[in-house]
Amino acid sequence: MNPVAANRRSTPTPVGKPPVQVDRISRTGVLLTAVILATLGPTGHRLSAQEGFRSVDPDRPIFVEDAYALALREWEFELGARAELGDRSGAGALAELKAGLFRNVQIGIELEAGLERPDGETITGIEGVGGHVLVNLRRETRTAPALGVRIDGLAPGAGDLGREDWGIGLKALATRTVGRSRLHANAGVVVASDTDGGSMMRLGVAWDRAMGLSSRSLLADLYAEIPTEGGRSRLWAEGGLRVQLDNRRVLDLGIATRLDEWEAGEANVELVIGLSTAFGIPAFTRVPVYPDPAIP
Repeated sequence: MNPVAANRRSTPTPVGKPPVQVDRISRTGVLLTAVILATLGPTGHRLSAQEGFRSVDPDRPIFVEDAYALALREWEFELGARAELGDRSGAGALAELKAGLFRNVQIGIELEAGLERPDGETITGIEGVGGHVLVNLRRETRTAPALGVRIDGLAPGAGDLGREDWGIGLKALATRTVGRSRLHANAGVVVASDTDGGSMMRLGVAWDRAMGLSSRSLLADLYAEIPTEGGRSRLWAEGGLRVQLDNRRVLDLGIATRLDEWEAGEANVELVIGLSTAFGIPAFTRVPVYPDPAIP
């Protein structure tokens, strides 16, 4: 899950829009139940591509990501939900489709929706529709980390919760293996209008570690959002678990909190759940039978 500025946990209330409260009991329950039911559903037939539990993707369940693109001709569909509990309550859902259409190049589209109910009035909307291109510039070597760059674009949404204007983001990515662990660093900038939270810099570091042969990995990160025009910076701490369910599906569970809000006397915790399914399209993955008689 990875929009430019539609990340609900970090986007402040747009100018001119009143703060709202969410019906946590019904709306959040529906979102989480949908993901869990999808997780428990049938696996279907065997497909061409395979998802990796070691992938570190935005909001799966931490914000910082690794420097690698999807494998060539691999497709992946992601569905996630989040619920924020504490002094400020909220909920949302996001769907993403991405593909490795070219070698070391990943493209994707995302859609984020929300349901809120202030003062008994239900407010709905498409918060934003986004797209991204991620390019892996260099694979990791013994002496240098893997490097990548990601460009995001976000279109205006629809309904009362939708974005007002277009946004764009640029981010540099790095990944380095240290023993059984990996370290990741992200640095970027998001350009957005004041009504959508304003422009900001984003800096983050993350760690992930495989848990033996159990097809599970632990993840944690720290990342900051610093407004370019001044104002209060936001500092997040996140942690989670990714579990390989079968040869094509990965479940992620996470928890996050804003450290600057705790320092200010507020206490907000966010729960994250997501499911990704990898697949291949036969027309794009078919290869000649080996050995090929045409080869001398």
